[in-house]
Amino acid sequence: MPLAGAFVVNIGEMFELATQRYYQATVHRVVSPPKGHERVSVAFFYGPGLSATLEPVPLPADLRAQLPASEEPPDPDNPIFAQHGTNTLKSWLRSHPAVARRYCSDLAADLAPPAGSAR
Repeated sequence: MPLAGAFVVNIGEMFELATQRYYQATVHRVVSPPKGHERVSVAFFYGPGLSATLEPVPLPADLRAQLPASEEPPDPDNPIFAQHGTNTLKSWLRSHPAVARRYCSDLAADLAPPAGSAR
């Protein structure tokens, strides 16, 4: 339930991995307000530089103890940390296939299928 005057911050997958899943990524969804009510939403995406190499943040023992025992911390050697820029580019190309085909056709060939096609 929304709180009047609240400032909501949605956490992404990179932050979830970096905090060893202490903070969990928000499932993206949009719920329209009831008729007659207003909703103001301003999206702002902030991330590290594309050449950044990320590493999990060491959690203090008391925070680590709050995580489910079945959850293993992310592998610090996972390539998603070292290839942040590459993964971000893949995401952009897949999210905007028409733009990718027009301006980055050499990069988009393997990532973004032509509009209307199934992959």
